[in-house]
Amino acid sequence: MSENIGRLLKQASNQLSRRFDEFAQQYDLTGVQMSIIDYLGRHRAEPVLQRDIELEFAIQRSTTTLILQRMEKKQLLTRQVAPNDARQKTIRLTDKALQLESVVRGYIDQQEQQLCTDFSATELRIFTKMLHYYL
Repeated sequence: MSENIGRLLKQASNQLSRRFDEFAQQYDLTGVQMSIIDYLGRHRAEPVLQRDIELEFAIQRSTTTLILQRMEKKQLLTRQVAPNDARQKTIRLTDKALQLESVVRGYIDQQEQQLCTDFSATELRIFTKMLHYYL
């Protein structure tokens, strides 16, 4: 095979991140912040810990802390000591973030649909299986 799969994956990832960031900019957000708003919105019924965000997005604790601190400064979320474990923080969206949630979710869902539109169900299954192999 003449093409470098790793490089292609990195290029695709960079392109997706760039698109997310460009859209997010109009709301004074980053693409990652949008994804966290979406994740917290979809898990609103259950307590979400910082550790859950670290696992969901495969990012280090220090990076997660920095992102969440910035979001807290922008009044997009609150972080409180978890009731069952003082070492953990429970993360909740603020009213300000909840107002952005439907726009964020709509964009993310639209992007997901665009990514999948040119592929058959079988191709998508195979591609997803390949991606999971590397995660």
